[in-house]
Amino acid sequence: MNISKHTYHQKSLSIPISLQKIQSVPAAGFKLCHLVQLHDREAFSRIDELWSTLHVLYVVTAGQARIISAEGKLTLNAGSAVVRQAENLLQHENKRGSLSPIQGIAIAFDSAENEQRFWPFGLPATIVSRHLTDKAVELVQACLKGNDSSPFRPHMLFYEILDMLQDHVAHSAHEDHSWLDNVLRHIHQMYIQPLTREQLARDANVSPEHFSREFKKHTGLTFVEYVTRLRIRMAQEHLLFSNPPLQEIARSTGYRDTFYLSRKFKQMVGSAPTHYRKMPKKIVSLTYNYTASLLALGHTPHMGAVASWMEEKSGEHGHHGHEQFQQHSEYELVKHPELIANAQPDVILGYAPHPASDELRLIAPTILMPFEELDWQEQLLHLGRITGLESNAQGLLDRYHQLEQEANHKLDQWMEGTRGSAVCIFMIGEDGAYIYGHGWGRASHVLYQSLSFTPPSRMEQNGQLLTGYIHVPLSEIHLYAADHMFVAFPEEPAEREILDDLLNQEFWGTLPAVREGRVYEIDADMFYGFDPLSVMEQLQHIMRHLTS
Repeated sequence: MNISKHTYHQKSLSIPISLQKIQSVPAAGFKLCHLVQLHDREAFSRIDELWSTLHVLYVVTAGQARIISAEGKLTLNAGSAVVRQAENLLQHENKRGSLSPIQGIAIAFDSAENEQRFWPFGLPATIVSRHLTDKAVELVQACLKGNDSSPFRPHMLFYEILDMLQDHVAHSAHEDHSWLDNVLRHIHQMYIQPLTREQLARDANVSPEHFSREFKKHTGLTFVEYVTRLRIRMAQEHLLFSNPPLQEIARSTGYRDTFYLSRKFKQMVGSAPTHYRKMPKKIVSLTYNYTASLLALGHTPHMGAVASWMEEKSGEHGHHGHEQFQQHSEYELVKHPELIANAQPDVILGYAPHPASDELRLIAPTILMPFEELDWQEQLLHLGRITGLESNAQGLLDRYHQLEQEANHKLDQWMEGTRGSAVCIFMIGEDGAYIYGHGWGRASHVLYQSLSFTPPSRMEQNGQLLTGYIHVPLSEIHLYAADHMFVAFPEEPAEREILDDLLNQEFWGTLPAVREGRVYEIDADMFYGFDPLSVMEQLQHIMRHLTS
């Protein structure tokens, strides 16, 4: 028995093992290192420098970032991303104008080996992918759970994101429609000028037939239909916003005379330009403040962005006969333009610039007002004209001016003519605080324009704060102290505890406003709105604090 067993083993070892070919597994190449949620463009810049030796993926979840790379300028809107290689830093352009304060996620990663063999993600370029954005948010949530979640899940999500990035590069290489993007950009910039399919095809270095085929496939419209729709949309916007003479509209929309404009206008809109402004309109409001302003005017939008701070006001309006309307967050309306298209609006209202203004304009005339350049009163008057409720808008402004006059008269008596400085500080926990100038709402315009307080000297040194906003670390908040300080504290107990530790520190307790009892706690929700009812409420709340 032993001999036969031994013989069997010898024989089996001499026969080649018959197995399928073993496949080697490719190396992952990269490893996840850090991630952080970002709340403003200054934080984006600081992180890029801090992680200069690492690769970084930036994902924008709200607002807009303008970035300068070695290859040129990039614009990142909500739902888009950009990845850069280590040592190739990105500069964030300091330019005014944004949908909202920029928010996003930065994900830092490194090569898994000492020597990096291959960079598979190409040069920095804007990647528009809501799926990638959602996956990055999911990665943040998995990391926040810590020990309550699987330790493998963050890394699994990270490699899914890398796979998406590489797929994007491969897809872009095989299906290059950059020529069509350039064509559409040219049309939106030059729609006033004569445009022909043949000329644009020649400029794009494609045949007219290929041009027409790809144009219709990409836009759903023929070239002529697209240009006509764009021109009529612009004519509608001119009529809604400022109502200039018809001859002027014809010149500014690329039509040779008013007769031809009127004919095309009636074909598309269903009414003559002279009757258009008087027609009832279904309005979609992309911003919280415009939804609140429309309700204050007495116009219920068909669809509107609504936030938690508006719920009480919406309820109040509901008691006064306002109809129900479709409600979404601002982010939902940016992320899902199909919601807007399905609503079939007559007018779309929002802030300029908007990441999808060209696409929105094909759905309906789109009025986008520059948030930082027009104060709330100018914006309200424009909304009054658009809705045909000019008298209601003027009535709200008259009511505010009366409150403003009474407040100033009372402060003149209470403060003997001197105002001093004031500031609104919105604490966000250990991440610091936001401080706003008079062009960004949050009641700062009430302090500096209506009540004639001066901003802290530190704000005046930084010119952008007079119109924009800034994120201030906890360690620097005391540098923005003023004679009167209105402070919104976070609701989370843990974050409030962190701030209590700050407020117990010596540098805070020595501030004159703290010593003399001129620090007033405010409700962040109440001070969020930029609409007439919110502004009046903010003014009255400030006065109660100052004169109590």
